[in-house]
Amino acid sequence: MRKNSYIIIPIFFFFLGVISNSAQTIIQKDNFDFVIQPQPKEMIFLKKAYQLNSENEIFISAKNSDEKKAADYFVRLINEKYESRVKINFKAPDENQINIFFELQKINNTSNNQFYQINFIEEQNSILIKSPSQIGLLFGAVTLSEFFEKSGEKILINLFAVKDYPDFKRRIISANPKIDDIFSLLDFALKNKIETIAIASRQYPWYEASEEYKNLFKKIKEWKDKFGGPSIMQMHNIYEEKHIEISSEKDLNGLKEVIKTGIENGADKLMILADDTPPFKFGEGYVLTSEKDKQKFQHMAEAHCFLMNDLKVWLRQNSYNSELYYVPPFYTYEDMHYGDIELFKNTQWETDAYQPLYRDLTYIGSNMPEDVFIIWCGPYVRSRKISNEDINDWAKNLNGRIPFLWDNTIYSHNAFISTPMFSAWKNDFTSDFNTATAGNGIFVNGDANSEDSKASTVTVNDYMWNSKNYSPKNSINNAMNRIYGKENAALLLDFKDAELSLRKTIGERKLWFESDTLWSVIRKIRFTTEKNPFDYHLNYTRLKALRLQLKNSVPEPVEKNLFIENCKSIYNRRNEILNEIKTKLPVVADRLEKNIMELPDFEKIQ
Repeated sequence: MRKNSYIIIPIFFFFLGVISNSAQTIIQKDNFDFVIQPQPKEMIFLKKAYQLNSENEIFISAKNSDEKKAADYFVRLINEKYESRVKINFKAPDENQINIFFELQKINNTSNNQFYQINFIEEQNSILIKSPSQIGLLFGAVTLSEFFEKSGEKILINLFAVKDYPDFKRRIISANPKIDDIFSLLDFALKNKIETIAIASRQYPWYEASEEYKNLFKKIKEWKDKFGGPSIMQMHNIYEEKHIEISSEKDLNGLKEVIKTGIENGADKLMILADDTPPFKFGEGYVLTSEKDKQKFQHMAEAHCFLMNDLKVWLRQNSYNSELYYVPPFYTYEDMHYGDIELFKNTQWETDAYQPLYRDLTYIGSNMPEDVFIIWCGPYVRSRKISNEDINDWAKNLNGRIPFLWDNTIYSHNAFISTPMFSAWKNDFTSDFNTATAGNGIFVNGDANSEDSKASTVTVNDYMWNSKNYSPKNSINNAMNRIYGKENAALLLDFKDAELSLRKTIGERKLWFESDTLWSVIRKIRFTTEKNPFDYHLNYTRLKALRLQLKNSVPEPVEKNLFIENCKSIYNRRNEILNEIKTKLPVVADRLEKNIMELPDFEKIQ
């Protein structure tokens, strides 16, 4: 037996007010009826289970603070599941009771720090969870908690041998929580084995630590001091609200003060963003915003490399531990100013369009610190398909640096809506994407604490945990059932169908007629031939094809009176379902109601 001092957490189970002194027993059990999500890599059912009677003690042993945090989170899960009373004592394990050991230890033959193992040691009457990291212990605790099953008035602990780890180490999912949402958000992340929650950028100023930002991270620290995980990313867009002057000590110090607030309160990842917000000039690309910066740096790429190097030195000098990520202004070929940059190929504007992109990315790839992850979105803003050729092409732009994917697709699976609406993440990525992409990770741009995004968030994490066995259909069904229960999940999926049907009915009609409005604009290009006739004719032909593609993507509209009648019918059905949700899941209904579509002014629709 282990001779160390242990933290012991006895868990007492009370059912229907009956208390018995009978000890637990091990019973034979042929099957189990629950789903673990994400599915462990290796989970062997031992066809045995502990049977806990009216009162049983489970001694949870932890030697150090990181192990204790994982144990504390396990106790939280069991208390939430069975409303049992918990008392913490310091005493040696007892072979007459069930002992659960949480152990941080190096595990041979794995480089994945989130690897965890669960073993049943019958001769010691114990269950051992071990991992090389605290986050791995937390994930093991979550899996073990799922093995607890209520059977009549008794609790069963189904016994398994488990070896598990994710395909993607870095599974970063963004969220936009309010202060009161923090605990439920981080709890949701751990329950679903999400490695990192990113606090969305543009919600707080980068140049000063606002009181709201301080209070948000105080809440994060409170959680992490108690349970340890998950990892937290802070994100700062340095051109939002106020354009940064990188040559200004005042601006740099302001940014560092905000970063310091995050790090000292639990953030261990940092993303600096320069996407969508810096000033742009065609032919020059993204341009510096102050005369001092223009005197010090030849272009924005040089300024940003200077900034990231400066931040890296500052972090080291202050003994701050934080992974670094950087989003350049050029993060895809579908730029917000150019549109699809390929439209400029074979025109006189090709050099003016491509040269700034190649210049900046080559400089960044050559001069950005090697341990800074450089973000891209794939070939398009929402890249539903990414091949090895796409990765290698962008790496060539970065002078050989492999990019780290920012995935924008979680809210692009349904037409005429920009939220996931209980839909599974489903993309066509190369089969070895986890090893082909930088950092063995993906950043998912979603909203993990938004009601209609939660289940979708679980599905993308499912993919990142078990990419080769990922089934979108099974994943979304399991996620919905786990989060809401089977009956409520079916109701919410009916709501989804009605909401999407209403949006589609209205959206398709609008698109049909608006494509004619677009055509009247496109035709003007045809007559702009005094200068550069070939280039204008080429773009006219492309836009004409786009217009036809748009118009042919939707059915020809029905008579307007039938359209209005159909909209009202779908609207009423959607509201009937919503009213039923209000009686069963009032909080969920309240959150969904904020994002539903109302009937339009039909006088304004053709």
